[in-house]
Amino acid sequence: MSGDALDVDPDGLNQSGQNMADVAGRIKLIRDEYLDKLTSYRGCWGDGEFGEAFAKKYVPAEKDATDGLTGLYEGLNGSAQSQLDTSQNSRNLSENINTQLRHGR
Repeated sequence: MSGDALDVDPDGLNQSGQNMADVAGRIKLIRDEYLDKLTSYRGCWGDGEFGEAFAKKYVPAEKDATDGLTGLYEGLNGSAQSQLDTSQNSRNLSENINTQLRHGR
């Protein structure tokens, strides 16, 4: 950034946004696979005294883990989309300015 001007690298923002979206997508796949595994094992500890004691500790921790992975995915995905939107908005603004300068407005 120089002086009062704001320099934006739309290509860099776009690439960064795409990279972040890729990471977010991978985290979503990991979360989905994790949830599938957890669902398949749910209740395998039985419903007796031991099973109930185990579930009291396990189920809240399972929810915390899945909520954390979901939050991580959503945060990364939102940041990726923000970068992609900013890249596109910057390109649009630049094109609009260039069009107006060419037409003497």
